[in-house]
Amino acid sequence: MKQQIIILTLLLVTNLTFAQKYDSLQKMDGIEQNVYYSENAKEHAVPIFNNVSKAESFFEKKFNVHSNYDLLILNPSDWKLYAHPNAIYGIPHYLPDGRLVVASENNHFWKRIIPPLDQIPPPMAEQIKKTYTDETGEVSLMSFFYLIAIHELCHSFLNSAEVNTQRNWLSELFINIMLHTYIAENNPELLPTLTVFPKVMVQTFPRERLKYTTLDDFQTKYQDIAQNHPDNYSWYQSRFHYVAGQIYDSGGAGVMEKLWTALLNQKEKLNDQELTDLLKETNPALEQAIVNWNE
Repeated sequence: MKQQIIILTLLLVTNLTFAQKYDSLQKMDGIEQNVYYSENAKEHAVPIFNNVSKAESFFEKKFNVHSNYDLLILNPSDWKLYAHPNAIYGIPHYLPDGRLVVASENNHFWKRIIPPLDQIPPPMAEQIKKTYTDETGEVSLMSFFYLIAIHELCHSFLNSAEVNTQRNWLSELFINIMLHTYIAENNPELLPTLTVFPKVMVQTFPRERLKYTTLDDFQTKYQDIAQNHPDNYSWYQSRFHYVAGQIYDSGGAGVMEKLWTALLNQKEKLNDQELTDLLKETNPALEQAIVNWNE
């Protein structure tokens, strides 16, 4: 049976049959949601679930939609059992059967996408260190990926409401608008955690290392990007985060709500000009973000 996996920004299609039991995991008690975590991972599961559950309440009230999901916080061994087999350890993802999969440990993927601090402008390096240095003194993106669990929850809401997002890139941009809006409206003190890494990534990543850069590339080549070009994938995701913040700053929380309504009501697939017109009508900053993508 063909199913899709949404890995932060990307959908990978493969023939798989997924198990629905989590025999090796522990279930979080005292809550309505299905939250499972690996042995010795509860200290990570609790803050991740707190982020997700608060965001869940926010989006339910905004959109009058209930999302069913199983939140899985996994160590490397359990990742092999319950995550998508094409997702390397550390890449959060959403599966259409309702699984939101998040790593419970700092890992190679999170470490390798940190910009080399000795090779970027000192003010940016200081921002990274100030924002992401953990209690051990190590620069870690764990706090950033705690928030990305909300990104995966947003995919679940779009899926539950059957929102037609028209394009792969618009789906990911919209998800990041939802995430940014939630943080800005409810936990603005976390905005640096959400925004500093993507901003530095966008501004410092060497363009000559990117095989793909356009939105059309993302639409037509994203399976290749997902499977063979992880750095290119991280760059796209950072761009979506960065642009989502700019769109929120231009129009506030209303952009998210208007875009949700516009896409929910548009059941037929639009051509490029029709989609551009829809985005412009929803909010001019949306249309400009797309028009100016390659500048």
